[in-house]
Amino acid sequence: MRKRTGRLGLVIMLSIMIFASTLIPHADVNAQVTFPTFIFTIIFPTPTRTPTPINLGNFVWDDLDQDGRQDAGEPGMPNVTVQVWNSAKTFLYDSDVTDANGQYTVVAPLAGDYRVRVVLPSVSDQFSPKDLAGGDNLLDSDINPSGTNSGFTDIITIASNVISITSIDAGIIKFRTPTPTRTPTPINLGNFVWDDLDQDGRQDAGEPGLPNVTVQVWNSAKTFLYDSDVTDANGQYSVVAPLAGDYRVRVVLPSVSDQFSPKDLAGGSDTLDSDINPSGTNLGFTDIITIASNVISISSIDAGIIKFRTPTPTRTPTPINLGNFVWHDLDEDGIQDAGEPGVEGVVVQLWNDAKTQLLDTAVTNANGNYYVVAPLAGDYRLRVLLPPGAGFSPINQGADDTKDSDFTSIIISSNYGFTGTISIASNVISISSIDAGLTNVTPFPTPTVSITPTSTPTRTPTQTPVADLDEKVYLPLLVR
Repeated sequence: MRKRTGRLGLVIMLSIMIFASTLIPHADVNAQVTFPTFIFTIIFPTPTRTPTPINLGNFVWDDLDQDGRQDAGEPGMPNVTVQVWNSAKTFLYDSDVTDANGQYTVVAPLAGDYRVRVVLPSVSDQFSPKDLAGGDNLLDSDINPSGTNSGFTDIITIASNVISITSIDAGIIKFRTPTPTRTPTPINLGNFVWDDLDQDGRQDAGEPGLPNVTVQVWNSAKTFLYDSDVTDANGQYSVVAPLAGDYRVRVVLPSVSDQFSPKDLAGGSDTLDSDINPSGTNLGFTDIITIASNVISISSIDAGIIKFRTPTPTRTPTPINLGNFVWHDLDEDGIQDAGEPGVEGVVVQLWNDAKTQLLDTAVTNANGNYYVVAPLAGDYRLRVLLPPGAGFSPINQGADDTKDSDFTSIIISSNYGFTGTISIASNVISISSIDAGLTNVTPFPTPTVSITPTSTPTRTPTQTPVADLDEKVYLPLLVR
């Protein structure tokens, strides 16, 4: 605060005229002596207020969790001495003792630089960490816990217009005699090793436990073996860790040909997954298992094993018969109706799915039946080569696959005359519902009988020769 001083000037002029005749001997009585004029300035200062002392405070608390922050439930500490010193720590200005709630007030006499000091109640006590309340000066501790300023605040500069500061707090970590601890209880670790039949790393219904598998518990560095067990008839085991701490469980594969299941693949269920590393530097071990002091057992440390099994001999693949009917679709509706005959002499082919390799060929018999042979399970297509002038019935009409036509009838399609992809599973030995309806089929010549009159009551039928069916192969009709 700036102090203002008013000035009042009073000028007093003294003119003293003394005649020489009365003061100076031998002077001319008619002479006049004039003395100097003196100017006096008298200054009256403006009255200033008496300096107001500054109150500093206000809280010393028991920092139960030792985090340097005033938390709910942490009480104030009574009877703690708090002092205010000059910044050089050479002069003590004031002292107070905290009340029952941990509150205190010390007084700085004037504006200036100071430090507040808190005296620990016991040499075994400590100060909390300083300035650790996330920038909140009302909740932190302001006392240096160590160093040359241990027990003091940093320098507090108080301006002349400040009358109090109430955010100078101190957290104290009280020394407390440790609570007697119980004798450490060994920790049981377990519990299951199973035969992962589907190799998915998950304990599924019907997957049995594996007996006689060695399970061990090691320190986390894998340099010291603490305990070992062998799984029982149900795949159960239990090994013992002597104390709380860091450990690894190891499972020894029953055979060098066996493998561990994939790890942690049960959708987050730690009671159904496998916990053993199947590869890498920790092969056969779990990750580090940290056991807290209040834990007495862990029963979710499981291991899936993929047993090596001699492959089951497989049968020689059986060729698959595909057929079976090409008919004249008289009403062109794509459905095999009563009275619609089979068409003889139509070439049917078996191709791979990409239509790049011809695998088999057949010709329909007198009833319109055929079959071609696929060598193995897989994906195939059948093709029908149209007789001259004939066309295909509409494909996949009706709901009965044994009565419809299965060949593409759209001329502009790249699959014209082919079926769609036919996927044959390994357990299939025949498919007999691959049929083709044809329209505008030219009938085969019908045999005729000629009767020659004779004198005897007998007749000799003469048949018109019919071309050999084996020689009647129709070429495909190419449409561009």
